[in-house]
Amino acid sequence: MTRKTNIQPTALILVPALVLSGALNAAPNILLIIGDDMGVETLASYEVGENPPATAALDELARQGVRFTNFWSQPICSPTRATMLTGRYGFRTGVGRPIAHGPPMPEPPARPEWATYERPVPERPVFDAPLYLRPEEFTLPMAFKANPDLGYATAAIGKWHLANTANGWIDHPNLAGFDHFSGLIEGEFVSYFSWNKVVDGEVAGTSGYAPADKAVDALRWIDERGDEPWFMWFAFNLPHIPMHLPPEETWQSDYSHLDPASIPEGMSGAYFAAMIEAMDTQIDRILSSLDPGVRENTYVIFLGDNGTAGINASPPFRRGRGKNSVYEGGVNVPLIVAGPGVAQGAVSEVLVNSTDLFATVMEMAGIDPAESVPDDAVHDSVSFVYALADPGAPSRRDWLYADRFNGSFPDAKIGDYAMRGHRYKVVRFRGEEEFYDLREDPYEGANLLTGELSPEQQAAYLSLSEQIRILHASERQSRDRMPPIAAEDMTAP
Repeated sequence: MTRKTNIQPTALILVPALVLSGALNAAPNILLIIGDDMGVETLASYEVGENPPATAALDELARQGVRFTNFWSQPICSPTRATMLTGRYGFRTGVGRPIAHGPPMPEPPARPEWATYERPVPERPVFDAPLYLRPEEFTLPMAFKANPDLGYATAAIGKWHLANTANGWIDHPNLAGFDHFSGLIEGEFVSYFSWNKVVDGEVAGTSGYAPADKAVDALRWIDERGDEPWFMWFAFNLPHIPMHLPPEETWQSDYSHLDPASIPEGMSGAYFAAMIEAMDTQIDRILSSLDPGVRENTYVIFLGDNGTAGINASPPFRRGRGKNSVYEGGVNVPLIVAGPGVAQGAVSEVLVNSTDLFATVMEMAGIDPAESVPDDAVHDSVSFVYALADPGAPSRRDWLYADRFNGSFPDAKIGDYAMRGHRYKVVRFRGEEEFYDLREDPYEGANLLTGELSPEQQAAYLSLSEQIRILHASERQSRDRMPPIAAEDMTAP
């Protein structure tokens, strides 16, 4: 198979030989942590939200590393995960909405008597076409496998949400390249206290508090690695529904006033905050348990998979403009990176897309894309390693892109999409275009297309619109030819 480094029209860009200033000589470990349904307003370090929960571990991570303020995920979970694993936008892979659950799992054990009340998960709609991450997609763990001389072991712990029967179902994380998988194959728990854990293709009914169980699995696997370098994809379900009051030992604030046996109307925000704190507690558990030498030589990447869900929306973002939307509340999520050679306590305004994790992790590990990445597919990944040692460096991206759609090619139905440059943003929402000045109007309150555009605004609007056209046309199945999808068909977990 022939391979090449730069793949047009949007290129996989990285410098594989780059060594961060001050980085250790040993191959670094890479720990990628994903929070579920967390916009930038959920973390105090971003100074955006009102009364964010206590997150001591993530606050410390921000002090130790670089916090990115212009990071875009996709508006919902499966698409973000697919873009990170492949370095390709959803309209290329076909993953434009959450992947439906596969065949029924065995009945899990009974919930422990000490388990708190969980608000029932709503019934999910059945989508009109099969959707999954196709087996032919080249993934990040496959890049590690293509470089055995580097000696990396790979593991995925926690939520998967990229599988169905067409790509291997419970075997899919391993088929996608990971040496080890332990976690939830579906997109959400029915219960955080009783679930079916999949371990390398085997299903085991499990009870206990799932986030703590995942942390134990992660630490056990890391300990077994000894001196070999590793890459771990650690995906929390927290703070995704079902809403509940986590065990008291995970709190960082006092939630004793909350009812463990019910969730009163109008109180879900407090339970949501407690769930974020429970996630942060498990992050601290993992990081503080690492041997100091291992911790010093480990890149830690934390990000949100999409914005906050509507039920937990809080200012400055409006309900209906969070998760499942391409407005800032749906796609502007936390990204914090710390590790060897990374600037400490810094903020970077460079543009970063979820696709860029693909190239970035490879560069961290010293993987040469010319020897690893197939040239038979267009990639959309731009490494941001350059901004870790120099957070003030100019952005190597001029735009970010996010979308959502339903179905599989060639019959996929476009929902919404958005593209932003360094200042302006184009949104397509329910078939209509909107245009915003994010410098003056960061929370998208004034659609500039309702008035007369200045010459600068007109030029920016035309430039972004043309870039969208070029991007869509770069894939054989141009999305411009597809009809809009009804809003009611886009409901998703």
